[in-house]
Amino acid sequence: MPTRISNNLRLTLWRQGIPRTQWVGWIAARCELGPELVRSVVGGSVSDDQVGDAECSQLAKAIGMAAEEETLRFGDMVGTECDVLRENLTYLMNALGHGGKRALATKFSVDPTTISRWLNGNSKPNAATLRELATHFGVPTGTDLRSDPVFLSVDPVSLSERRQWVISRLESLSADELRDLYPALRRLLGP
Repeated sequence: MPTRISNNLRLTLWRQGIPRTQWVGWIAARCELGPELVRSVVGGSVSDDQVGDAECSQLAKAIGMAAEEETLRFGDMVGTECDVLRENLTYLMNALGHGGKRALATKFSVDPTTISRWLNGNSKPNAATLRELATHFGVPTGTDLRSDPVFLSVDPVSLSERRQWVISRLESLSADELRDLYPALRRLLGP
């Protein structure tokens, strides 16, 4: 579960248009903290109280929030500065290919303009539809699209993103790495 500092870092980087795959490297290149510590903070695997004042100061400076260091540490930028549901829906819908929104509208028995209204914030899906959307996109069980900032996830969230992640990792393997990994993949994936 991401921490407040983690979420605030992610939101700031997302707003700056930094691709999520580059968040750790981008920050690490702009401060004196090691990449493992940056990865832990961005990934939310360390609690906020484990991030010292000097570290928080470096992180704030790296992302252009030096004057707002207290906001980075204590603020709820995600909850107060963005419409989480709208951003989540936009993020998930962007994963759909050509004609995907129309197909989704058909699947959910809604007019395609309803999806457009969801995306521009003029209306919101009801709770049951939100659960169905989360299931459709392969979002982890228990995720509340109204409050959990899926759009800021470091890891791939939707099924299509996860597939792309696996494909890109497989394509980047050397011949020796693939040879060593192939037996395990064969057992896992079957004939």
